[in-house]
Amino acid sequence: MDIGNNESVKNEVTTEEATKTDENEECLKKGPIPGVIYISFLPPKMTPLHVRQIFEKYGEVGRIFLQPEAHKPSKKKKVKPKYNKGTFTEGWIEMGDKTIAKRLAMTLNNTLISDGKKAKFSDHTWNVKYLHRFSWRHLTERLAHERELRKQRMRVEQSLARKETAAFISNVEASKKMESIKERKEKKGLVWEERRHAKKFKQRKTVEEMRKEKLKKLSGNTGSKITNTADPRKTVLSQIFGS
Repeated sequence: MDIGNNESVKNEVTTEEATKTDENEECLKKGPIPGVIYISFLPPKMTPLHVRQIFEKYGEVGRIFLQPEAHKPSKKKKVKPKYNKGTFTEGWIEMGDKTIAKRLAMTLNNTLISDGKKAKFSDHTWNVKYLHRFSWRHLTERLAHERELRKQRMRVEQSLARKETAAFISNVEASKKMESIKERKEKKGLVWEERRHAKKFKQRKTVEEMRKEKLKKLSGNTGSKITNTADPRKTVLSQIFGS
C-alpha cells in the first residue's frame, strides 16, 4: 500500500510508536479504548479531510488512513504523479472510543452519506464495518510487510533486468568481433565460412529396427546351441556302435 497524500502520511505512525501507545493504554487502562472502523468503498473526490469532518460529529477521531487508487500505466508520455485529489479505494478510521465505533458501524452501514448542506456524496452509501480486536498497530505492521514485499519484488526485477542487459551486451560484442574477422579475411582475399557449433543428437532406433536386432540375436543363439549340442552326441554314438 502506498500513501498518496499528505494527510495519510501525517496520520500514519511507525510500528514501534503504535506498540508503545497500545502497551501504555493496556497498562494504564484509564479512559475509553480506541476502536478501528473499516470503510470498503469511498466515493470519488472524498479526501481524509472530508472523512474527518463527517466522523467528528459522532465522537473523537484519531488517525485516518485512506488507500490511494493505483495509477494505471498509460501509453502516452510519462507524467509525474500529481497530488492525489481524492481517488481512494478503502480506508481505516481510529475512533477514540470503541463503543462509539461499534454503534457507528451498525448505524451508518448501508445508509446514505450525509456530509452537510452541499451534499457532495449524497448519492453514495456507506459500507462500514467495525474491526473486532483490531488496533492501529496491526495496520502499521501490514503496511510495513507490504512495503518489504514490494522492495523484494523490485530487487528481483532489477536483477533480471541486469542479466538481460548483460546477455544483450555480450551478444552485441560477439557479433562485432565476428564482423571484424570477416572484414579482415575478405581484405586478404580469403573465403569466409561461418561455423556454427551445432549440437549432435543421437537418433533413437525405431521399433522395427529393434525387432530386427532381437530376431538376429535369437537366430544366432539357437544356431550356436544346435551345433554345440550335436557334436558330442555324434562322438558318443560312434564310440558305442563303432561307426
